[in-house]
Amino acid sequence: MAHADSVTLDRLQAISYRSGNDAPRGRRRRFTNALVVVDASGPDEAMIRGLGEAQFRGRETGDRTEHSWKFLTECLELLHGRTIDCRSKPAALASIASVMAELSRRARARDQEWRPRIGLDKRSARRLMKQAAERAGVIEGAVPMAGALYGVETALLDVAARGLGISVASLLGDEPAPVARIQPVSAGNTTTAELIDDLKARSGDDSGDLPVWLDFQRKLSYSRALRRIRAVVRAAGRHEIGNEIVIRRALRFRDLGRRPALLRAVDEIVERAPHPVRVTIATDVVGVARRLSSLLMRRRRTRVVVVRPAAAGGLVAAAGMARDLKYAPAQRLYISDVELGGPIAAAALQHLAAALPGVQGVITHDHHGEQPDVVDGQGLDIAMPWETIVDAVNDLAVVPPEQAIGDRQPNTYSEVPFLQPIGPNGTKGHMMERQALSRGMSTIRFSKGAFVANDGVHEPLLFKWSRSPLSSASALALCTHKEATRLRLGRAGVPVPRGRTFRNGDFETARAFADSLGYPVVVKPAMGVRGIGVVAGIQDRSELDLAFDQLRQSKLGEQDFIVEKHISGKDYRIVVVGDEVIAAILRDPASVVGDGVHNVAELIIRKNATRRLNPHLWGRPILFGPAARYQLAREGLTLESVPPAGERVLLSNSCSLSQGGDSVDVLDELHPSVREACVAAVKAIPGLAFCGVDFLLEDHRKPLAEQEAGICELNAHAAIGNCEYPTYGKPREVARTFMDACIERYDLDVWQKPAEQLSLRLVVRGRVTGVGYREWMRRHAKTYGVTGWVRNRGRRSVEVVIAGETVAASALAAAAVLGPTRARPTSVTTEHVQRPATSDFSIVQRAPQELARVQ
Repeated sequence: MAHADSVTLDRLQAISYRSGNDAPRGRRRRFTNALVVVDASGPDEAMIRGLGEAQFRGRETGDRTEHSWKFLTECLELLHGRTIDCRSKPAALASIASVMAELSRRARARDQEWRPRIGLDKRSARRLMKQAAERAGVIEGAVPMAGALYGVETALLDVAARGLGISVASLLGDEPAPVARIQPVSAGNTTTAELIDDLKARSGDDSGDLPVWLDFQRKLSYSRALRRIRAVVRAAGRHEIGNEIVIRRALRFRDLGRRPALLRAVDEIVERAPHPVRVTIATDVVGVARRLSSLLMRRRRTRVVVVRPAAAGGLVAAAGMARDLKYAPAQRLYISDVELGGPIAAAALQHLAAALPGVQGVITHDHHGEQPDVVDGQGLDIAMPWETIVDAVNDLAVVPPEQAIGDRQPNTYSEVPFLQPIGPNGTKGHMMERQALSRGMSTIRFSKGAFVANDGVHEPLLFKWSRSPLSSASALALCTHKEATRLRLGRAGVPVPRGRTFRNGDFETARAFADSLGYPVVVKPAMGVRGIGVVAGIQDRSELDLAFDQLRQSKLGEQDFIVEKHISGKDYRIVVVGDEVIAAILRDPASVVGDGVHNVAELIIRKNATRRLNPHLWGRPILFGPAARYQLAREGLTLESVPPAGERVLLSNSCSLSQGGDSVDVLDELHPSVREACVAAVKAIPGLAFCGVDFLLEDHRKPLAEQEAGICELNAHAAIGNCEYPTYGKPREVARTFMDACIERYDLDVWQKPAEQLSLRLVVRGRVTGVGYREWMRRHAKTYGVTGWVRNRGRRSVEVVIAGETVAASALAAAAVLGPTRARPTSVTTEHVQRPATSDFSIVQRAPQELARVQ
């Protein structure tokens, strides 16, 4: 576009995503990044898009993910409608500096508001920080919310540079020149032998005059780090690797006080080397003044200084530090990213380093493909990395908010924040306990899925996930055996696919049967669960052989198997309790609907943001895997394609909700003949009182006699959350109906109506003391909005009293069996008590009042 005098920030987005998903198992570390997308317009109304990447890395960047995400969304709201002066480079930088100063003040205020209180006055805190810095030779203490500010400033610089028609490097400096990229060898995740082998392999690369960089990532103890340095120096002394070595982050935070000892030990190790070796311990600098930099040099603290823009609060702040540091003689300066940063941050660092004279190189921890050394394009000269983020998005914020796409509006549910700590499958085990507690029963929970409910009069009832005493163990076993189920359903006169069972390995007979049956056919294990080993829509013998191979390689490949006729139709889950159909959903494959504005990647991200507001689907996003790639390729589309308004784009051939499918309530439209067939199917299994009937139908509104249809499975422990929380349509109270049936059958002594408020006493047993359990409970209680208290009750038990709304209180009671990372609860006993006389939630040493149990 033509040069603009100013640009207006019209639309801003933040896309939070997980980094590190592709790391090998056992060495996987995950962090949170957030892409900042700023769409601005100039006088000619041409759109300019600026990109930035916020990085939340705890104390390394002064960020805590939850709080920093809130702060980042506040920044978007404050920036909306602002203008950036683009008349000249100084004007643009001054305009951005003014905005960032305002955001930095807000960041400090928010940090003070959210920071845990410590019992130190300002003078004592400053003295301790100064002592730590002098002792360690490391200037820590990142700018508050630095990682969030970094992403915002980068996006604004990208917008301003594009408005000026220059690169970000040209905006920050006068004569930008590309600098070398350095990828250090990780010395904290490998054994010493593996580290030496890696260094030897890299020694053959053409690295010019660059030193060998080792990053210990603050993972090793002092003695282990020293042993590893000794081995590396010996290898360098034998000319097996380069003789100039730079070591970064060698000490853990708890060992930083031993830095002087480390420097002396390294000098002694170098002196013993058979040939000259140079080893330098690098210093990471966050907030350093020119005077302090010189002081560090005089004390021989370091000859190599590393500046991290993500910890400094932005590129401009890092540039200022770098210009101060150049006054220290014989000091080499490097710019560094953080671990598991994304390609946009990598591009930003490359532009910063190119703009600063005297920078020796850019330290990158992750490979982001072939990034150009030339930095003379417009802005950052990088596109949105959709392939990187679309499958890992955590959250989305858009300012101003967008209107929902399409005529059908998905359901959202307010209880999602209460259920997330239990996990994506936790609703199955929690919803029944919520109903039991709301009717006055006490419970004992043993795991996320198993608990017993007791009315104090009759024998306790055992529940595990969606299983209950309503159905017998023999009925559950019979439903698991698909061939036995099919035979019983056929005798009961309900529609089932034609087929038969074959012994494991008898593929030749199965081929002949499939030929006589007629294609398409389905292959599945005789006793299967969760769709393992199932292949549908097989069109010929070659596809049949592929299905046999897939079955053989599955977890159930040693079983007998079934070949049956494939029934074309839509996939339905119909729930039966006793003699009544209480819920029915249509399961649609994963898809998005175009609006003529957003591309496929944006549509997936927006739909997944809606799924996160559904308790059953928040942990089951649409995944951009092989199935989605195949479906897009069939239609000639990519993630960057923009579908026309109203066009539906399929992303899977499976109707599974776990793979991004949608659930649509159809109970009120269900034809009576379909209802009757479902009830008859459940009655065909002795002892079965609760079941999810998986029905293939052409149309759920038509009589069975007028369409091809078949029951492909009876799921005796079906998930109840899919009908309780459908994507579209009316939610059904499956758990409440389920519990009412239990109460009626066993004549339980309970409250007449479910309570809207609960006051509960929890006794949590197991490894729950000395592991942060009370603080974990206090933090969650405040988040859930419940009142009460928590205290240690002994060496292996904790007592908790909580009072609040039924959904929040019961969800916290269910989550109590999980606790913080180091806790290992073995049981949670929950009973009703009188509401505590408190208006908040606190950690106490003694029970503040005598607890009266509610009968």
